Amino acid sequence: MKKFFVIAAAAAISFCACTKDDTNKVQGSGNNDTYKGSAGLVLNELSGADKFIELYNTTDAEISLEGCYLVKYDSSKEGGKSTTWTGKAGMKIAAKGYVVLESSDLADEAEGGDPNYKYESADHVFKGGLSGKKNVFIELYSAKDELLSEFKRGEEGAGWNQVSGFNNDKKHTFSRVPDGTGAFVYADPTKGKANGAKVADIEQAPEM
Repeated sequence: MKKFFVIAAAAAISFCACTKDDTNKVQGSGNNDTYKGSAGLVLNELSGADKFIELYNTTDAEISLEGCYLVKYDSSKEGGKSTTWTGKAGMKIAAKGYVVLESSDLADEAEGGDPNYKYESADHVFKGGLSGKKNVFIELYSAKDELLSEFKRGEEGAGWNQVSGFNNDKKHTFSRVPDGTGAFVYADPTKGKANGAKVADIEQAPEM
């Protein structure tokens, strides 16, 4: 009888453990069972003119991008936001390294792009554009739906990505200075490389 209770108790513990694992899974855009941690991955440079978003790894270890994803807020979309890019299996970012994501608008003729534009990799393309003259709100999440980094220009107002009239500086990019840890400011474009010195602060209100 004693042996029976020991076996039954062990089975119950095993059952509870399995049930807990199943119910704690996050049901989000980037849920990924092979997630190994993405702390230290940040948005580092964004360009409305050249339409790219640069990610930077602030750590001394390689980070997997599998399941990480970008969310862009846009009040014209259902729900007010959408997932514009998700890291594919095998994608990584080196220690202190950079990964550049390019806009799908670069090859979209309807958006003024070149249909013959050659992307370095189809896995490094985010959906939609990136405006330098509108209010912008973009978030970067881990594969476990943890907010890793965000970029915000302006306030929601009448809706994200809907308020125009901001200074559209096509010569400079929204860049963290210094890389990975600094505040976003205007700096010279350094796509896939260390960000340069601050040129000016980013205006947070439309021009009057």
